[in-house]
Amino acid sequence: MATEEAVKTHHRISTCIENRELHDAFSSLSGEIASMSNPKLIDLLKKQEETYKYMLHYLVEGYDDNGRDKMLSAITSALYFINDAVLRDKIVKDSPDAYSSTLRFERLRKNSVTSRLSQFWQKESMATLEKEAGGGTSLRKEADEALVELFSFIWTMFGASSEEYKAVSEAVKNPDVSFQFKSQVISALMLGNMQYFDRKGIDCLLDIYDSESDSRLSARALVALTFIIAANPKRVECDPDLMARLSLWNDSIVIYRQLREIVMSVIRSHDTERISSKMKNEVIPELMKLRPEILNKLKNVSETSDIEMLDINPEWEDLLNKNGLGDKLKELSEMQMEGGDVMMMAFSNLKSFPFFNSVANWFLPFSADHHMVRSDKTDNIGPFNELLDMEGVMCDSDKFSFALSLKQMPETQRKMITERMGEQMAQLKEAIAEKNLKSSTPEFDAEVTRFVRDIYRFFKLYRNRNDFPDPFKKPMDFGALPVIKDILDDKEILILVGEFYFKREYYSEALPLLLKLAEEEKQDSLLWEKIGYCNNALNNLEEALKWYKRAELIHPGSKWLLKKMALCNRLLNRFEEASEYYARALDSDPDNYHLLMSAGHCMLETGNPAGAVANYYHADYVRPGRIPTWRAISWGELLNGNYDKSLEYYKRISDREQPSPTDMLNAGHSYYLSHRLKDAVNLYTKAALNPDYGISGLQTAFMEDLDTLLRLGGKKDEITMIIEKIKYEIE
Repeated sequence: MATEEAVKTHHRISTCIENRELHDAFSSLSGEIASMSNPKLIDLLKKQEETYKYMLHYLVEGYDDNGRDKMLSAITSALYFINDAVLRDKIVKDSPDAYSSTLRFERLRKNSVTSRLSQFWQKESMATLEKEAGGGTSLRKEADEALVELFSFIWTMFGASSEEYKAVSEAVKNPDVSFQFKSQVISALMLGNMQYFDRKGIDCLLDIYDSESDSRLSARALVALTFIIAANPKRVECDPDLMARLSLWNDSIVIYRQLREIVMSVIRSHDTERISSKMKNEVIPELMKLRPEILNKLKNVSETSDIEMLDINPEWEDLLNKNGLGDKLKELSEMQMEGGDVMMMAFSNLKSFPFFNSVANWFLPFSADHHMVRSDKTDNIGPFNELLDMEGVMCDSDKFSFALSLKQMPETQRKMITERMGEQMAQLKEAIAEKNLKSSTPEFDAEVTRFVRDIYRFFKLYRNRNDFPDPFKKPMDFGALPVIKDILDDKEILILVGEFYFKREYYSEALPLLLKLAEEEKQDSLLWEKIGYCNNALNNLEEALKWYKRAELIHPGSKWLLKKMALCNRLLNRFEEASEYYARALDSDPDNYHLLMSAGHCMLETGNPAGAVANYYHADYVRPGRIPTWRAISWGELLNGNYDKSLEYYKRISDREQPSPTDMLNAGHSYYLSHRLKDAVNLYTKAALNPDYGISGLQTAFMEDLDTLLRLGGKKDEITMIIEKIKYEIE
């Protein structure tokens, strides 16, 4: 409860700061920090308020002040920082979340950045000597644990001094330290600043990015900065000094290409859940169904025959095409070629190793020397080193999952996997080489993909993931990110992202991008159709029709457009207009079952049951024996006054399957209107006895059909008495 109150207070004060109601913000923060034993914070607040009062005084006195806006921004940034510090202090006291638990532990140990760095370097050098001497893994274990401790310190160092942050950036700039060390510093800064925005932490990351010559580390630093900006867009935007520094990116074609790759990688990660769901719910169940047939085929293969010949056997293709499995596998393959993360599901169940209990290890670049991977006795992963070293195959956390699984695997099973990897490795190399040819910066692009996938896995699979706000909960709106939106404001990006979202059916995300494209492309009817379709899918039917009609001017005979416009009009209850569009569509496709049925439904709504029934009979001819068609014919003939015909189709339905209560009701109407009241009451009673219907459901249905029954010759008093009779029947 205390945490909830703290969050509410923090939000209220943030709103005051955002609205520039700084008097109220100062007043609230003064009350909040009065009980805190943090003299630096109290002093900072007092100094900011004094500065603010002087600024107001000079304003009222009429003094010109060219630096007023900059000063106001500095005060605002300081107030945001103090507000975050107050919230952090309140939450950390007793919250069980991962960040608070880690920070409480760090406070107890009272380490500094310098001591943490020193401890790590000392243990890292000892571990290196141990390996060179052919020793075991005891010192390696100490070094690995020291890196985890360093990660935890940097992750929670919000509010540290400029000198401490400078020590961190200088350590990363050291050319002699390992890639793993530098990567973990970058990841820790990212995670900490996504949770509590610290301007000095951003500057530290920017220093690392600006000075780094290793494209892999540049990739990680820029990915980290992108996630921080996305988590704190308002905080970045209200800081003119930070905006000025970030704006230096505007003139760099290199940064443009790098940001484009990062944005596309983050956007593609949004599709991961859908890919995993497709594999889990569609592909794997279908493969399991085929398993007996596959095993039977294998039994028929003689020991002397070449089992690889099965790959080109048409019978295998026929098996895969059962229930559309071949198409699903092809779609997954296309997603993978487009950068889709098809590995997520395969490795999501392999994140329960103790290794993944540590937050730091989710971001650690893979190393076969890690003490949890390496063995003193046997080389478990040696035969797989080529796979684990290959770029673009697995992200680092998946490599650790794979290596840790191998360590637990029996020797015979490891040997069997090794023997069967040859051909697959060759195919992987070929695919990766082809992908790299398409990129001008393959090393940077591969590291972006790998790092983004590691970040995605952490926020989706870490056991205490609910302790962290999920940046992947919604697609990243790069068009709302300070500086980045200006750098990526070009047609190429709009097309790339817009088409990706549209193809993957993320219509709310695709729509604003397609609309922006439409401002430039004044005669692109295909683009107009896509905008119409997005609105259609989002149930913005009037807007969808507007764009469909615009496209219709260029393609008046488009069957696809006619169907969509008919559907929109039908959903808007404009049945006359819908009927016209369905008629035009049927002119070019007269035997389309769905068009015939939809056209018939619209004709019923416009009071033309004869035309509707003609369409239904045509549909029954095109696809004979479908229950929905018979139901439509039965109801249409009732409205036509052909009660015997209506009952004939009701009987066809009841001969095929158990009729629904609505079927019984409609047949009862035919009996009633043809004056066969006993048969009518019998069916009405059966409908009322259905547990999903009941007498109340029957009465409601009667009221909905009352106007129709009266128009066809029924009498209200008779209907009321029939319902009364049914009540007695079911007592």
